[in-house]
Amino acid sequence: MNVPFKPYYDEGGITIYNADCRQVLPFLDVMDLVLTYPPYGINATKMTMGKGQSSKPKAKRFNSSWCDENIPRNLNQVLDAAKYACIWGGNYMTQFLEPTNDWLVWHKKNDDRSFSECEFAWTNFGCQSRHLSHNWGGELKSHPTQKPLDVIRWCFRWVPEDVQAVIDPFMGSGTTLVAARLEGRKAVGIELEERYCEIAVNRLQQRVFEFK
Repeated sequence: MNVPFKPYYDEGGITIYNADCRQVLPFLDVMDLVLTYPPYGINATKMTMGKGQSSKPKAKRFNSSWCDENIPRNLNQVLDAAKYACIWGGNYMTQFLEPTNDWLVWHKKNDDRSFSECEFAWTNFGCQSRHLSHNWGGELKSHPTQKPLDVIRWCFRWVPEDVQAVIDPFMGSGTTLVAARLEGRKAVGIELEERYCEIAVNRLQQRVFEFK
């Protein structure tokens, strides 16, 4: 691995790069598992509901940094980063992913009907579809698409036994990295925004005594 970027953080088997993942991934060795949540955008399934208006779903909107016409190429680059994959939000990308029966489903136990009750992760684990009911509880949310730590740790329950090194190309606040360390795996995280890299480092450092 000869990455032309200095790590933002590199300690205890956890490495963070503050960069665009498309610039870093070509220089990394293929890892065991990519566990991530690509920036597929917002309002993907909102309905226009008003008097005298027809109801129809808005077009899927992906993060502008990915660009609609480049999604297949960018997603393939992410999938090529590891042997196995767990892609949260994969239900928005089915036209770019192989058909699978191996979905992970997080039931949020959320009474607020303005949000989806479930989120879905596409996998190629061969584990068949699995379901977890879990609410946020008192866990602090520091990123718009952050997942609860227990949900990400639950993902590791279904990964193949040979998974030892994990990569998250859209790291956000670092939940995948924290979960990987707690599960005894090495991990690489890539995040474009420095403020989230800082949050991730703080989360890792706050749990250092738990890891020991």
